[in-house]
Amino acid sequence: MAPLLELVHVKKRFGQVTIAEDVSFAVEPGAAVGIVGPNGAGKTTLFGVVSGDVRPDAGDVLLDGRVVSRLDPAARCRLGIGRTYQVPRPFDKMTVFENVLLAAQQGARARGPESYAHALAALDSTGLAPDANRLAGSLGLLARKRLELARALATQPRLLLLDEVAGGLTDLEVGELVSVVREANERGVAVIWIEHVVRALLATVDRLLCLAGGEVIGDGDPREVLASPRVREVYLGTDAAVGESVT
Repeated sequence: MAPLLELVHVKKRFGQVTIAEDVSFAVEPGAAVGIVGPNGAGKTTLFGVVSGDVRPDAGDVLLDGRVVSRLDPAARCRLGIGRTYQVPRPFDKMTVFENVLLAAQQGARARGPESYAHALAALDSTGLAPDANRLAGSLGLLARKRLELARALATQPRLLLLDEVAGGLTDLEVGELVSVVREANERGVAVIWIEHVVRALLATVDRLLCLAGGEVIGDGDPREVLASPRVREVYLGTDAAVGESVT
């Protein structure tokens, strides 16, 4: 199977700080991949490289074998790359439905009844339909994270980038979020999830990458990667919330 996403020899520095040093990996269609690493390892920057928010100093990003490195985030979104951010970014003075509808219209280029269908489906899948008419600015943390996810799903992504969407949530809320992500992945959406709440990843992904020092230092079965002496040395000594699977 041809990869959906490929990073080829990606390099990125900010001043004297190396964020990515010759990073290469591929993600298959429908895959579920987790990314862990210590704070400052460049995980979010790497998402920026994939989504178009950050221009790499060298290397390429390929989607379906096509180089997209010079495309802006809007163009990449329309090609099927959706993402969330660590801090939700809704339009606070718009309703939940309006936020998601706008994502369907701009990200998926949907119009009329099709845009409404995409928005309603995203609200249903994330459990936000009862809050459709609330102002986004009035939502609590879990609902705001659900809205961030709903907006990404409304763009009809083939690749969904999740950036620490479980942070700050209770165990029960993490479990609810895991269910939403699992359902999206089961529908065929490839997922790459950066997360410090490792138990959420263990419940969702079948492959784990560990970044440190601008390099991929672990790649494979999640539990085997976490058991790696090098990964344990550079990562598991941090504040990672490691635990068993969330059901």
